[in-house]
Amino acid sequence: MEITRRSMMVGGAAALGSLTLGRSRAWAEPAPARNLVLVVAYGGWDTTYALDPKPGITGIDAPIGEIVELGVPIFDHASRPATRGFFEAFGERVTLVHGLQVQSLVHADCSKRVLTGTQSDTNPDVGAITAFELGAERPVPYFVLGQTSYAGPYASIAARAGTANQLGTLLEPAAGYPVVGVAPFALDGDEQALVRTHVLARAQRRLAERGAQGSNRAKLEDFIASLQRGDDLRAIGALGDLDYTRDLGVQAQLAISALERELSWAVQIETGSFDTHTANEGQIVQHELLFAGLTALVEGLAATPGKHAGGSLLDETVIAVVSEMGRTPLLNAAGGKDHWPITSAMVLGGGLPGGRVLGATDDALSGRAIDLATGAVKEGGTTLAYGNFAAGLLEAVGVDASLHLPNAEPLHALRG
Repeated sequence: MEITRRSMMVGGAAALGSLTLGRSRAWAEPAPARNLVLVVAYGGWDTTYALDPKPGITGIDAPIGEIVELGVPIFDHASRPATRGFFEAFGERVTLVHGLQVQSLVHADCSKRVLTGTQSDTNPDVGAITAFELGAERPVPYFVLGQTSYAGPYASIAARAGTANQLGTLLEPAAGYPVVGVAPFALDGDEQALVRTHVLARAQRRLAERGAQGSNRAKLEDFIASLQRGDDLRAIGALGDLDYTRDLGVQAQLAISALERELSWAVQIETGSFDTHTANEGQIVQHELLFAGLTALVEGLAATPGKHAGGSLLDETVIAVVSEMGRTPLLNAAGGKDHWPITSAMVLGGGLPGGRVLGATDDALSGRAIDLATGAVKEGGTTLAYGNFAAGLLEAVGVDASLHLPNAEPLHALRG
């Protein structure tokens, strides 16, 4: 008699087993496999505030400040201390990518393009692809803490926490589906331990009796493993909070814990209200929140031992910071800036070279043609599009980009 998964489920923990999806690969990885943290600065940042300085140029309304060299050239002002502090600490590790064309002015369209490398929101983003190719056997291969992500066909290995909480309900069903009108039945710690021991013993007994091979064995082993995965997830903390904060620093700590415990291979975190159609100086606050959170993320990864002796988790993790669009060169009548189809991105960690600027924009904030192998401006070269960037990011974390973006030549320069 075949044992069904339903017959073995107890509470929400068992459901975590469905998050695991095995997959074998017959191709060689083009680079060492690296974790990925995908940081989304939502709304469309004004790149002239820090990443792509354009002071004193007719036709560009730039903020007050000056260009400083902090590993890479950035635009600095006393009103942005967290931004400066990040580059003082980590600028030599950073690669800036300029002139990235998203070819749209709509938030949803731009988001899916820069994250998936395609024009379809049914395709997986680079986080989902990375998790599927490199870490599909982990408890939560793709851990999504923000709102802007695309799992596509890999939805089974992606799980959301926080504002779109999925894991919290799996781990604590009463939090998502509270009992109304009657006092809930609650077990104390000793009783919970007894139930857990009984369930585990029963599953192991079934495995010995009926799980010699085939479907029964796979289902029973999957269920037993799901119990430990549930424990690992609870150990991170805060996953069950349905009203989870959007603070990037808090998200960063969860991301670090998930990677350190090998619960996930890719993590998406998100911040931002960069859509400053009025009062463009609101970019200051958004930049400060972003770079304060990034500082916490990078410091935490650098302080966490990696799998290799003497290395850190930062050495094994690529961080990609993206915003779905840029902002117009000139201010509008409301003192804000509108949508612009050219943006910048930032990549660091994972052993990738830093202190580099790839691509460029001209004095009209249009992208310049480049050599995808070096990232240098090249007359008659390639216009840097969203597909090139996404494919280059996949290549940088050790995924064969041609399997997922066959029509996009990668920005090879990301690997150095």
